[in-house]
Amino acid sequence: MGPIVPSPGHPKFGVAITTVGRWEPLRELLGDLAAQSYPPTSVAIAHHDAADPDNGLTELVQSFADVLTIRTVLSPRGISNGRNAAAAACTDDVDWLWFPNDNSRVDPDFLERVSAHCVEPTNVCAVQVVDWEGPRHPLPDPGAPLTRRTVWGAIEAATFYRRDIFFLAGGFNPSLGTGADSPWQSGEGPDLLLRLSELTDIRIAWVGDIRVQAQTEFAHLPPSERRRKQRSYGRGHGHVLRDWHYPFWYKAAHLAGAALMPLRNPKKFGPREALALLIGRSEGLLGRTFSGESSNKAILR
Repeated sequence: MGPIVPSPGHPKFGVAITTVGRWEPLRELLGDLAAQSYPPTSVAIAHHDAADPDNGLTELVQSFADVLTIRTVLSPRGISNGRNAAAAACTDDVDWLWFPNDNSRVDPDFLERVSAHCVEPTNVCAVQVVDWEGPRHPLPDPGAPLTRRTVWGAIEAATFYRRDIFFLAGGFNPSLGTGADSPWQSGEGPDLLLRLSELTDIRIAWVGDIRVQAQTEFAHLPPSERRRKQRSYGRGHGHVLRDWHYPFWYKAAHLAGAALMPLRNPKKFGPREALALLIGRSEGLLGRTFSGESSNKAILR
């Protein structure tokens, strides 16, 4: 049996990818998309290299031209800028947007299974991210409403948005997320959902048995870079808590959670990593950094 072609009444998916030039992992992701039993309607790839905009991307896109509709677009640096640019570059006939990382992997029936959940009145669908160390975050129970607490369960690379509400909110905040020109190197997903909840009625499907395979967050990095990334992500997390005026007890709980990470998640956090996360969340909650580093980015490339 050949691929299922989206038809009227069935969701049409646009896949919006931002890449930092990891061509081989991106090739694997595009291969996964080409093999889908329910193919995406459109794929858009945002990249950041204005001096040498192709740098291998043209050849890569051409190798999938027979099976995928792919557009490329140049965007400012930062994952939120890239995702927004890629979303805008998807063809106008898509009605759902998905934002995998350039090294995400999915099974051949991934979009077919997700499509069963992308039906009215649902307008957001969050599936599970799994890396080498297991599930990235626990998802709320199926049927749980979107609240200021449950927004933290939706991971950007595993969350689908109705295209109309994504653009209603103006997309991801460019000042948040990896590569942003600010200290706040995470939190763009919860921030988007919180803004959406003020604009429209969000009906979210939490689907824990559908997975996006991810690279490990921290274990592949040298210890100093691992702590840098944890601190930078903690800053973004704390900034969202501050910016959205979470109550004091909730902020305190998130600081305590960071300090207890070696007990809660010993596969990812030793005492020094937990301290880095705690400092980062504290910086975000205070709205300023404690160090005079020349770069606040989570990852130095």
